[in-house]
Amino acid sequence: MMAELDPENERIRGYLQAQAAKNTIDQIKAKVQESVDALHAAANAFSVDECVLRRAGESWTPVDCLSHCIEYNLAAAQKVIYVALTGELPADEERSWPTERDGLLAAHTEGMDSLYIHLADAEPAYFLNTKWEHEMFGDLNWREWFLFLRIHNMDHARQMEAMKAALA
Repeated sequence: MMAELDPENERIRGYLQAQAAKNTIDQIKAKVQESVDALHAAANAFSVDECVLRRAGESWTPVDCLSHCIEYNLAAAQKVIYVALTGELPADEERSWPTERDGLLAAHTEGMDSLYIHLADAEPAYFLNTKWEHEMFGDLNWREWFLFLRIHNMDHARQMEAMKAALA
């Protein structure tokens, strides 16, 4: 049984559920890609040296923020693909990721392109009863998780934009 969500998380969960049901896969893809572009632009606003700077009071560097976002996105994307195509939730998989900005962005682009290609073969109404837990928004189906990537990218793009502004 899912724990009760706070009002803000319940609002976001409602958004994910309503928009994932209402929008086509191509419409969700466009929203997600827009957020990928925003994340990449925020990361590319930093020089190579600035990517690894940790300002006083910050818990992570810009590249730490980017790494977290991309690693989480690609792990979620893999699950979305498997569930959308088979209805089965795959086991978590350990992977190693690049540690610098350009390698992370290249891995993100490759992973998102793979997600989009695979979802083109998915039947939009299949396997929606297969859900897995998001730590803040409860159990989501694959379409909701796909749309969640938009929120995740935008959240971390804003964090990196704030980090960049603080450097000025």
